[in-house]
Amino acid sequence: MPAIALLLMCSQHVFAQKISVDTLSIRIAGRYAGTSIQKLNFPVINSGNIQNDSAINKDLKNRFTNNEYPEVSTDSTIIKWADEQVVDLNFEVTYLKDGIISLNISAEACGAYCSGWTNYYTYNYLTAQYISIDQVVDTLGKFRNRVMADKDLQYRQQGAQLKTNLTDRSGGIDNETFQMINEYYRNCSQSFHFGSFALHDDYLEIVETCDLPHVVKSLAPEIKLHYQYKDIGSYLKLKLTY
Repeated sequence: MPAIALLLMCSQHVFAQKISVDTLSIRIAGRYAGTSIQKLNFPVINSGNIQNDSAINKDLKNRFTNNEYPEVSTDSTIIKWADEQVVDLNFEVTYLKDGIISLNISAEACGAYCSGWTNYYTYNYLTAQYISIDQVVDTLGKFRNRVMADKDLQYRQQGAQLKTNLTDRSGGIDNETFQMINEYYRNCSQSFHFGSFALHDDYLEIVETCDLPHVVKSLAPEIKLHYQYKDIGSYLKLKLTY
């Protein structure tokens, strides 16, 4: 039975400077048909500039699917990529002005167990260029030091909370589990690099995730690296309205 039965196109009603983000909505079929989530939703940029839109949309679907079907249309790519395992697919636009769009795409796939993830993308929709973090903010010098210090502090705080769970009988972890998770925390902290990010209306989010094994996934640390534009103006490389 085919995994996807129907393709629909609808608008998300996100507009700014004559740009909209439409929704490519793909109905779920197969073994996950009839679940609470009926459709997989993928963003389609529509600025009115056919050449730029085509370049952005192609690059976006290829980045998201790791170039599995680089020359295939977006709808066919999502159908092939989902392959009856993806049960949820949606997106959120967090910044849409100044010629820039920043959005994230979240997905959940199920096999032996289900796991979810979120990827982040930013484009200049006037030039169709993908924007990396080092084009947004100076990732060297004082700002880098600030982010690293904030990251280290939050990992220490998360480690302290983890230790509290160990000593608290209701925490649900033993010493062996504590040592294993704490090692994951240390490895994640040490391997941190400036990569994923999101622009919001008034702040920059540096994305840090630390994936844990499925059985202890609920104890993954929550690291929030948020920086108000007004506080980091001297480090910004883009002109952002806030």
